Amino acid sequence: MRGTGGVRGAVRVVGLVAGVCVVAGVLPMAPAAAAGRAAAAGRAVPATERVGVAADGTQGNGFSGDPTLSANGRFVAFTSEATNLGPADTNGHQDVYVKDLRTGKVDLVSVAGDGTPGDALSGSPEISADGRYVAFYSSATNLVPGDTNGEGDVFVHDRRTGRTVSPTAGDGKSPYGYGVQNFALSGDGHRLVFGSYRPDLVPGDTNERLDVFVHDVQKGTTRRVSVASDGTEANAASAFPSISADGRRIAFTSKATNLTPAGPGFRRPPPQDPLYVHDLATGRTRVASLSTTGAVVGVSPSPRLSPDGRYAVFSALAADVVPDDTNGTYDLFARDLERGTTRLLSRTHDGAQGNGWSSDGRLSADNRRLFFTSAATNLVPGDTNGQVDGFVRDLRTGQVERINVGADGGQSASWTNTAAPDAAGRLAAFDSRDEGLVPGDTNGTGDVFVRRLEH
Repeated sequence: MRGTGGVRGAVRVVGLVAGVCVVAGVLPMAPAAAAGRAAAAGRAVPATERVGVAADGTQGNGFSGDPTLSANGRFVAFTSEATNLGPADTNGHQDVYVKDLRTGKVDLVSVAGDGTPGDALSGSPEISADGRYVAFYSSATNLVPGDTNGEGDVFVHDRRTGRTVSPTAGDGKSPYGYGVQNFALSGDGHRLVFGSYRPDLVPGDTNERLDVFVHDVQKGTTRRVSVASDGTEANAASAFPSISADGRRIAFTSKATNLTPAGPGFRRPPPQDPLYVHDLATGRTRVASLSTTGAVVGVSPSPRLSPDGRYAVFSALAADVVPDDTNGTYDLFARDLERGTTRLLSRTHDGAQGNGWSSDGRLSADNRRLFFTSAATNLVPGDTNGQVDGFVRDLRTGQVERINVGADGGQSASWTNTAAPDAAGRLAAFDSRDEGLVPGDTNGTGDVFVRRLEH
């Protein structure tokens, strides 16, 4: 799930790394006796590589950030203000690129079907599992014919055919001029989920609220998903969508009070919006963020579904999501949508709670590894940089590894907004302003990196 605009320096609160649809078992959690253990054999050699460079290795002459990694681990999509990453960048605006980690090739993808770069800012990319499709936000007016609404829209570019399409660009406008709010892409790139105030995207949209929609990129059809199980439209705004890799389940937050029946312990919505999950196959909508008493719990605006759609991962401040949550800050939780249970995930290697907030959690395809950002300083030994870092936690062994580190493993002097993994959980993309992570980084601005992990 992504925020709109890809604004330089903005905290990235949304975004989905497209995964692959696999059959996964119960989310493995590390028992206390096994905490901190790591296999001595078969471990990869960790390494950090800068991605925001041209094919010949020339470093970018402008800020790069907001990376997302394809599930197969080969392609990184990112935004950049640099003008020297490829010969086609002549528009003077922030653009969206894809880097092939195998060949080093860099492609400009925020383009029209004939390859013309967008005539305004583009950002916030999402990439399909195989790297073929890239969704992005843009306020450009020349990416598809007839885009006269004067609003920011969401686009999907097919890197194989060169085709660029949009479910929102055209002459239709939202009543408030806000354009597209957030979006996410399914693993195969065929389903795009997004938020919009537009009342003309589907018949019967009369609530005058921000709704969540899913667009079939192949068929060109759009469906509203922020609805109750009987199809009743939400009576308040819905936002921050996430989609499972197979495109079946969609998670979103909502202020609405009529999406599900009020069950035992159900109380008025909290200041932050609860998390809901809608199943496209069955039409069922259910709450995914609940306390131990069954009351709805508000979540931060970075919820995600696991690639297989079984787990809803969210960050919440509430202390009653699980028993004995005593750290008084935002933690990451996973709701098992099959068993109806919730677990706290953002812990140290020995199972202790983090001493700072954690957010933007993403699970690997086997649901074993959790990737996230955190201000906690006790998740790994020697965390003294005072920055928001990226981490990965092995939920089977309890091992925690920091992601935004240099080629020598040294900690970063800068924050990161992102810890975006591939499906296998062996690679993670992140952004940083630290010039000491790799040799030769002298451009004095933010860059995109990929970390090859130990496990």
